[in-house]
Amino acid sequence: MIESDNGKFNNNSKSDKDKLDKGKSDKSEGKQELIVEESKSFLEWFRDEVPEIQSSLAAAQVLFECKNCGECCKGEGYALVTNEDLQRIADFSGKSASTIFSQFTDPDPEKREGCRILKNMGPERICCFYDARARRCKIHEGRPEICRTFPMLSIDVEQEEPISLYSDCRGTADLLKVLKAKAKGTEIQNEMKELQEDADRLATLRLMLFMRQLQIAGREDEAEHVRMLAGIRLPVDEVQFKKDCLAYVLLTLGEGP
Repeated sequence: MIESDNGKFNNNSKSDKDKLDKGKSDKSEGKQELIVEESKSFLEWFRDEVPEIQSSLAAAQVLFECKNCGECCKGEGYALVTNEDLQRIADFSGKSASTIFSQFTDPDPEKREGCRILKNMGPERICCFYDARARRCKIHEGRPEICRTFPMLSIDVEQEEPISLYSDCRGTADLLKVLKAKAKGTEIQNEMKELQEDADRLATLRLMLFMRQLQIAGREDEAEHVRMLAGIRLPVDEVQFKKDCLAYVLLTLGEGP
């Protein structure tokens, strides 16, 4: 018998505690079953729906290093922004989303629902948030998704090329030089061979690239959810990850052993 708070004896208190503990255990097991089922569904979706070209472009984006040349921040193109982008810019700049909307964007020429474009200024059509003298973005930490994912991931993944080529982008030019220089090296040839022969390693790499793609885009919560569903362990060995990315890009370019 166990004494209750009110001084009376309660023969059922231990039984009630056991029931409560069992209830918590059942809920925990039920939640775990749901996670397992969601993980299974996600992995099936990923295998069937995410094209390999998207993984190749994500790998190229990981390898890409911006040279701050500013070519992507001016010219005839434009930066498409969504309501989420406007709110991110507002949060970073300290201005309201409505101010960003009215003062720094124009209507989307293609009239896509929920989208605007950042204003371009002057004869060179320089982005309104680009500081040409300092050669830097004034809102870099709060920049839109399309800027975060340029140049490899801010394009239509239905394209057939495993890497995006922009003649004016110095970072892209340097990446191509690296790929050409590394392609025939013994070390990277061995990496490509190992990746080709290890299906599980290749599948894990593609899942890691999908997670990294979301991180690059600034969608951290989604990336963390993918990490949980895919069972990706942290921390990621960045040195090995980049080696695998290099090997994967070269394989998709037909440079395999």
